[in-house]
Amino acid sequence: MNDDIKPSLPNRIILGIGHTAAWLNAVLIVTILVQVVLRYVFQKSFVALEEIQWHLFAVIIMLGMSYAYVQDSHIRLDILHSRFSRPTKDKIEIMGTLCFLWPMIFVFFMHSLPFVAESFRVGESSDAPMGLSCRWAIKAIIPIAFFLLFIGSISRLKQAIDRLKNRNNTNGF
Repeated sequence: MNDDIKPSLPNRIILGIGHTAAWLNAVLIVTILVQVVLRYVFQKSFVALEEIQWHLFAVIIMLGMSYAYVQDSHIRLDILHSRFSRPTKDKIEIMGTLCFLWPMIFVFFMHSLPFVAESFRVGESSDAPMGLSCRWAIKAIIPIAFFLLFIGSISRLKQAIDRLKNRNNTNGF
């Protein structure tokens, strides 16, 4: 995390969730290794193991969004961004959050709620024989992930506004 980003409570929560989710990578690797050994050594294949791999990967990616955003390690045009002054970076952060990130979060969050609810209502499970049940559980990660991203964006937005205010106050504005 950058030195100028203070570890607020929302940041600490998101970082804690991110660090915990990172351990799912080890579980994913073990699951893949078990599946490979079963398939190529014992000529056995388990659909449930294949689906668990996709579910773990989905959780890691979805929870990683807010973690990367809070850590300021998300993708952007660093070639341009690195040339801007701190106030310009903060203004871009504010405008980007309000004009692009929040509308995207709102759309994904609002559309994911009925998606999860319908999956839960019908008791959706895998179409594959011997596949996993409770498909709604993995789908529930979508609104959770976007809620965490929203919480992280509030924290980052507040930090950018505070830096701009502090800069203006120290310059006599």
